[in-house]
This record gives sequence, C-alpha cells and structure tokens, in this order.
Amino acid sequence: MDRLGMCMDELRVLARSNDPDRAVLVEGHIDTYLTTETVSVWQALEQLCKGIRDEQAEGREGEDWSVAKGYLRSVLHGLA
Repeated sequence: MDRLGMCMDELRVLARSNDPDRAVLVEGHIDTYLTTETVSVWQALEQLCKGIRDEQAEGREGEDWSVAKGYLRSVLHGLA
C-alpha cells in the first residue's frame, strides 16, 4: 500500500475514535506523511486535503474529520 493510503487508513481510524490523545496522534500521522513522502510538501498537503474531502463525502456515521482538517489548515497557514 502507498504512503497516502496508509496515512488515510490511520486517520480514518482516528476519525472514529474518542481517544483523548486523538489530536496528537492525528498530527503525528500527518507530520510523518509530510516528512516521508517523496513529492513536495505542497503536493503532499494537496493529496491529504483531497483524501480527507473524499472521506468526508462518504458521510460515514461517527466520523469526525475536524481535527485533521484543522491541523492541515494550520500547516498550510504556516507555509503561506
């Protein structure tokens, strides 16, 4: 499986989780993906944003993508 797919799988599990450390775990998975992906950081961010939009479009009950989306926004803001 590719790195994006593995990252999205991990984020999907966390989107369903009520773990009190969820934000830290989400940030860690995103940071790992951004630092290990072979494409540019901008491309990696774009891929993650698209992946999260696609996941949200699925509309699965009990998933909350707000933590991942918020963290991606903060990363994008820091790069701008």
